[in-house]
Amino acid sequence: MEKIKNIVQKHPLVLIILILCCISCFAIMNAAPLIAKVSNPYMLWSKQLVFYIISFIIIFIINKVGNDQIYDKIWIIYGILMILLLGLAIDHLLYTRIGGRHIVPLASRVGGATSWYNIPGFSLQPSEFMKIVIVIILAKFTEEYNNYILIRTFESEVKYIVKCMAVVLAPALLVYLQNDTGVVLIIMMGVLFVLFASGLRGAWFTVGGIILVCIIALGTYLFIFQPHIFSKIISGHKLARFYGWVDPEGTVGKEGFQLFYSLLSYGTAGWFGHGFQAVVKTFPEAQTDFIFAVILTDYGYIGGFITVLAIVALDIILLKIGFDSTNRRDKFFTIGIFGMLIFQQVWNIFMILGLLPITGITLPFISYGGSSLLSYMVAIAMFIDIETQNKIVKNKSIL
Repeated sequence: MEKIKNIVQKHPLVLIILILCCISCFAIMNAAPLIAKVSNPYMLWSKQLVFYIISFIIIFIINKVGNDQIYDKIWIIYGILMILLLGLAIDHLLYTRIGGRHIVPLASRVGGATSWYNIPGFSLQPSEFMKIVIVIILAKFTEEYNNYILIRTFESEVKYIVKCMAVVLAPALLVYLQNDTGVVLIIMMGVLFVLFASGLRGAWFTVGGIILVCIIALGTYLFIFQPHIFSKIISGHKLARFYGWVDPEGTVGKEGFQLFYSLLSYGTAGWFGHGFQAVVKTFPEAQTDFIFAVILTDYGYIGGFITVLAIVALDIILLKIGFDSTNRRDKFFTIGIFGMLIFQQVWNIFMILGLLPITGITLPFISYGGSSLLSYMVAIAMFIDIETQNKIVKNKSIL
């Protein structure tokens, strides 16, 4: 018992990642009977385990080179990812116009979005890595802004915001043109959290909040009273998902079947669920977007509570590591990553419960997917380096 206590105290972040690895692989194994569009769904859990193993190799490498090297080379990484995103955006825009053919080598289209490069044995999604890169750059910008601007004025804040948006808007637009709204929302949430922590005056966020409320109110009005206009603003796949969320039972034969069948599955699970690899109703994307529905179906409220507890523990550990740092850059990085994580976690779980629209947002560290896992593991590696530096500073202060 004493050894376990020492491990928890000395390496809490590594321990929680290992716990999440076990939950993820076991949940994906349970999802196998529900997966229809994969050649060998019963082996997906082992692929996820391989992604975790690769992730720990990445952690080892980053801790060898240190976070400073990442910050020094971040513009090179940003440039490479921009080229990859541009290729996918162009391919998506021209795909239907040239007879459903890809013009960019290795580009892949899944579920109406062109967001991946099919590399043998792995699908690379550049947007997942770009979201981490954007937070790193904004953390760097925000530290410089706070260090060198002694007297904050409206003009200095405008320059800072414009500088940040110059980095953010171009990749966000390219991701949106790939028809991947989910990642755009995640990026914007990370940006919002960093800007909020930067010390900008509250008027910016008040105005932004008012604009957001007006947009939501206008959208609600158009949906209820002017549906023909609403369908022109939000069309195609996005509109179908919206109606599937608003009325899953009424649209069960079409766009609502995924949510409705998942609700039927875990709604009858009780405290302890239906058991290992249970199939009540089949629903798509069980291993990715709807992995939490699989956990609830097979292991009920208890399984869901354990999963949420592990997720909350991860968030708390990351916040503690970041706020313990004496480096302001680390704090801004922490806020940005936390913003992305909490947004994804809340949105994914709430959309499974039918409280938010289905947008293709996955559950970090739990859902199947190499790019998402590896990108967040880059952030985890940086947190481990921050934790190491925190301990060095603490030991020096004691001496």
